[in-house]
Amino acid sequence: DAVSIQPAAGAHGEFAGILMIRKYHLDRGDVKRTKILVPDSAHGTNPATTSMAGLQAIELPSDKNGDVDLDVLRKACEQHKEELAGMMITVPSTLGVFEEHIVEIIKIVHEAGGLMYMDGANMNALLGVAKPGELGFDVMHYNLHKTFSTPHGGGGPGSGPVVCNEKLAPFRPGPVVEIIEEPQDEDDAPLYGWVMPDKSIGRLKAFHGNFGMHVRAYAYISAYGSDLPKVTHYAVLNANYIRARLKGTYLMPFDRMCGHELVVNGHWPEKAPGVHALDISKRLMDYNFHPPTNYFPLIVPEALLIEPTETESKEVLDSFIEAMLKIAEEAQNNPDLLHSAPHITPVKRVDEVKAAKDLVLCCRPTQLESVEAAAK
Repeated sequence: DAVSIQPAAGAHGEFAGILMIRKYHLDRGDVKRTKILVPDSAHGTNPATTSMAGLQAIELPSDKNGDVDLDVLRKACEQHKEELAGMMITVPSTLGVFEEHIVEIIKIVHEAGGLMYMDGANMNALLGVAKPGELGFDVMHYNLHKTFSTPHGGGGPGSGPVVCNEKLAPFRPGPVVEIIEEPQDEDDAPLYGWVMPDKSIGRLKAFHGNFGMHVRAYAYISAYGSDLPKVTHYAVLNANYIRARLKGTYLMPFDRMCGHELVVNGHWPEKAPGVHALDISKRLMDYNFHPPTNYFPLIVPEALLIEPTETESKEVLDSFIEAMLKIAEEAQNNPDLLHSAPHITPVKRVDEVKAAKDLVLCCRPTQLESVEAAAK
C-alpha cells in the first residue's frame, strides 16, 4: 500500500521495517512487545537489525525439510504472546527452498499479536508469481542489487526500499512523495510534494536515498515490462537444472525443488575427508568461475550457496556443472590440487582469517608498492 525509497541498503531496509513495527506497537501502548522471532537459517542481518532496534531476537529451529518448525513456532508464540512484536523471515529461505507453510506461519504470528516482516533478499524467485502482501506480510524491503540489476558489490551504492501495508504506512521513514493538491479539472495534473508521514520513524538517509539506483531499477523493470515474471521462471529453472545435474555427486541437504538458488554440501567425509567447501570455491576460480557463497547458511555444514540467476545460458550452466563434477573427481584423486588452489590468479590463496582480524583501512604508497611487487 505504501513505500519509502530512503533506505540505502538491504540491511538498512530491514532496520527501517523493524523500527516501524516497534513504533506501531508503542503507538498502541503495547510497550511490552519487544521480541522478534528469527529462523536459524536467517541472514545475520536479521538478528543484528533486531538488536539495533532495541528488541530481542528469539531463534527458531528449522525442521528436516528446511522449513520453520511449526510446533516450535506455536510454542514460542504462546510463550511470548504478550511480548511478541513480530517475526522476520526470508522467502524463499536462505536454504533455497520456499516455506511450504508460510500462510500458516503468518496466521500464527498475527493471532499472537505480532507483525510479519519479509526479508526481500530472494525476491528474484517471486517476481510476478507471488505477492508478499497477498500472502499476509505487513512490511518488507527489496534488495535492488539482487533483484533489479543495480550495482552489486564495490560499494554500490546500495538501495533497499521498504514497502508496507496500510496499518504501517504512517510509520514510514520520511519524507515521502505524495499528492498535496488534487487537479482542479481534467486538464490539470496533481501537484506532488514531500510529506513526512504522521507517525514517521524519521529520516534514515540524507537527500531521498540513493536516487540513481531507483532510476536504474525502474529502467530494468520497464525494459522487461510484462515479461518480468520470466526473470523468476528462468532463475528457478536454472537453479533446479544445476541441482538435478549435481545430485548424486554432491550432497543435497534438502532434496526438494529449490527456488532461484540451491545449497549443496561441499565435503565428502569418506571419499575426500581433507577437502572442504573453501577448497572447492578456490578451485572454481581456476575454471574461470566466480566462487559461490560458502559456509552460509550457517546451519548447513560445508555449505555452498549457488545462485545462477536468470541471465545465464544453458551453455554456461553446463560449463559450470562440468567444472563442479571435475572438481569432485579431483577432490578424490588429487586433493592437493584443491588445497593449493587457485593457481591462475595474480594473488594466490589469501589468509582470510588474518584479513578479518587485521583490518587495513587505508593504503599508503609503500604498501601499494608491496602489493604490486607481490602480484608480479
